[in-house]
Amino acid sequence: MKEPQSISLKVFHQIKASHSLPGFDQPHFHLWKMAVQFKASLPLKSDRLIDLVLLQSEMVKITAPLDQTYLNDTLGASPTSENMAAYIWKKVNEKFPSEPLHSVSITLCTLDGEASGEATIS
Repeated sequence: MKEPQSISLKVFHQIKASHSLPGFDQPHFHLWKMAVQFKASLPLKSDRLIDLVLLQSEMVKITAPLDQTYLNDTLGASPTSENMAAYIWKKVNEKFPSEPLHSVSITLCTLDGEASGEATIS
């Protein structure tokens, strides 16, 4: 039997925010669904890869300045899924600099949760 070599932990979060882009100049809302993944080799040095509850709490704090806002004014970059992924990566990495951050995915959804696309940074 093959033994596992690595383990990953992914936390999910979402916010509601509006944006507009060239060609879609009318501001409109989306659900911005996020997945933040940490990955490490086995065996782990302790009983967990990262504290899930702490990570969930930090995601609320990281995204609070963006939630329910017009991202063109609050993101600090063009409000695309790619730039949102880069923003979340930077903020998570600042909070957990010694943890093995593996990827951040942003899924752009309609307000009823239907996905239309995803950007992943790793």
